[in-house]
Amino acid sequence: MNNLGKFLFLMLFILPAFELQAADLSITEQDIKQAIEKEFTEQGFDDEVEVEIYGGNTSFVIENAKQGKVMVSQLDYDETQNKFSAKAEIFADGKSVVSTFLQGKYYILQEVYVPARNINKGEIIKQEDLKVLKIRNSRIKPLNVTEMDNLVGKESKRPLKKGKLITQKEIGEKILVHKNDKISLIYKTDKMQITAKGIAKEDGSKGQRIETENSKSGKKVYGIVTDAYTVEVEIQ
Repeated sequence: MNNLGKFLFLMLFILPAFELQAADLSITEQDIKQAIEKEFTEQGFDDEVEVEIYGGNTSFVIENAKQGKVMVSQLDYDETQNKFSAKAEIFADGKSVVSTFLQGKYYILQEVYVPARNINKGEIIKQEDLKVLKIRNSRIKPLNVTEMDNLVGKESKRPLKKGKLITQKEIGEKILVHKNDKISLIYKTDKMQITAKGIAKEDGSKGQRIETENSKSGKKVYGIVTDAYTVEVEIQ
């Protein structure tokens, strides 16, 4: 066997030995958080949670280990303060190597709809303009609009930023009549209906009461927007 053949022969035996060597195994804080969050679910907790740890060791390096696992036990939580405590035990290659007692807070997550892109003022929000995020419910304020059914079809009253929660003040019904638009004024009673030309003095959406002006008389009158060209005047 020549020298090249001997080299290749030796490599066939040497390389697998290197592949089987164990390396240092890292267990991170994120690994432990995920294990605690999973334990909440396994204990029958109804809501998905996110945890923050502020007490106990949260990262480990296990020498010469191939596989690692985090097992959580003794989970206890206080729903009035959203605090928890738990024991996390680290296993390497099937053997328990270290444990730590942890404390922290947990936060209930809620699905919300936010803009999937920047939406300009005056745009009508469509389903494809929205995406789902899971955020802590403590970050959701009473004025936030988070459900798709309450967002689709609404008009943005100001620019909406991608990924940011939307508030009630930032959206509204589609504006059908704009200020200074020429419109038809409908004067209606049980016995008759009269149509006159008018001018809108302010913006209005369907069903909204706005100020208008009769083009012939110059008189200011109020009425309800019925479509993009018509306001039904209130008759005193």
